[in-house]
Amino acid sequence: MRILSIGVWVGVVVLCLAGCGLASEAEAAAIESRESAAAILEACTANLPREKMTLSGVLAVRRRRGFVVSENRYELVLEWGAVPSRAMVTLYEANSTKIVERVAMTRSGRQANLTLFSGQELTPAEPPSLAGRVGGTDLTWLDLTMDYLWWRDVRLDGVGRAKGRECDIIVATPPSPIPGCAGVRLWIDKKLGFLMQAEQLDPQGEPVRRMWVQSVKKMSERWMIRDMEVEMMGSGHRTRLYVEHLILS
Repeated sequence: MRILSIGVWVGVVVLCLAGCGLASEAEAAAIESRESAAAILEACTANLPREKMTLSGVLAVRRRRGFVVSENRYELVLEWGAVPSRAMVTLYEANSTKIVERVAMTRSGRQANLTLFSGQELTPAEPPSLAGRVGGTDLTWLDLTMDYLWWRDVRLDGVGRAKGRECDIIVATPPSPIPGCAGVRLWIDKKLGFLMQAEQLDPQGEPVRRMWVQSVKKMSERWMIRDMEVEMMGSGHRTRLYVEHLILS
């Protein structure tokens, strides 16, 4: 049996201790990143209404040169303060009260449950994925419900700018698997604590869709998104969501 010299043993011990130190530093940095990201996201959601909120307006799909491909009216009911939290989206035909489809979501802990109803008769149908597209638009049910603001697995991803404003960038991982969505990268305004931009990430961490706020407006004494745009990468068109009315109850 070969016996290592005292010098070699000392070297091995030093390397092991150094490795443990590096691991501890990396672990501490990861914990700090998660805690900082969680605090930023918590401050963001604290600004959102907890009472029932009903938004309505228009969803318009446009080619990049401005040609309108499709247009629908929508109504979005959000109850983020309810237990469990709830959201319901109804899509209407353009300039009509005829329902195209309705999706209702409840979230309790890690579990998000969606139900889909189709047509004016609200016939039950196969529920979509949170990352499923709304009608023929670039929007997903995840965009409309903003469910990612309550995901707990988060980390900092640096700082950046959105619409000329300095933002903290956070990556949030869904609490349970969502097909086609490994995570969402969020830009949170440093001063206002307001969501300015979001990207849906594929399993390789590459963006497949981008949502960004075009403008905000004070409605019912609260600053809310006035309109936002969403683009599916490589689609050649964009979807714009206009908020015309906001009712708090």
